[in-house]
Amino acid sequence: MNDKNFYLMLIDTPWAGPSVEVVKGPDLSVNDGVFIHDVTEAYEINLLVDKQAKDSNEFLPCDIHGPSRTLMFSDQLVNLLTKLGVDNIQYFDADVTYAPTGEKVGYKVANIVDIVGGLDLEKSDVILSRQGNVLEIEAMCLDESKLSGHQIFRLQESIMHVVVHKSIKEAIESAGMTGVMFITDDEYESGML
Repeated sequence: MNDKNFYLMLIDTPWAGPSVEVVKGPDLSVNDGVFIHDVTEAYEINLLVDKQAKDSNEFLPCDIHGPSRTLMFSDQLVNLLTKLGVDNIQYFDADVTYAPTGEKVGYKVANIVDIVGGLDLEKSDVILSRQGNVLEIEAMCLDESKLSGHQIFRLQESIMHVVVHKSIKEAIESAGMTGVMFITDDEYESGML
């Protein structure tokens, strides 16, 4: 039986996408875990399906796209997280087009504004810099005592990794949301985002 309370949230779009093409928008990085001030420009984004796909209609928009500078959540996911009381995500407007059909689809660019140092360095297999910063994680062990009270956040030791409480994981899975998978820390392999 799994007794884990926290999971890594990984982007899991199909091989042919859709992938994110930022046509225009603010020059922001939403993967730093810090609040971004004074953003007035909206994003214009296309969701593209790989040209090698025989039928682009088999690769519909997902509920999560990322993990690049344009982590995007569908309107359905934004609403779900809001209902769950998640209040540490900053959303930016986005005019998103699913390129194969030209259909407008509802998304927000998402900035998760919470950074938590939750890696158990003694139990993890990490490569450290001379200054003690984590350069690479070969095997991961989260210290759940450091994560208590957080629902969704970026891992301080590896800022590109998003960690969620099991209540978020279970709600996303129950809603049948796509483009995401959840793994426990002991299922992590080097290079997973």
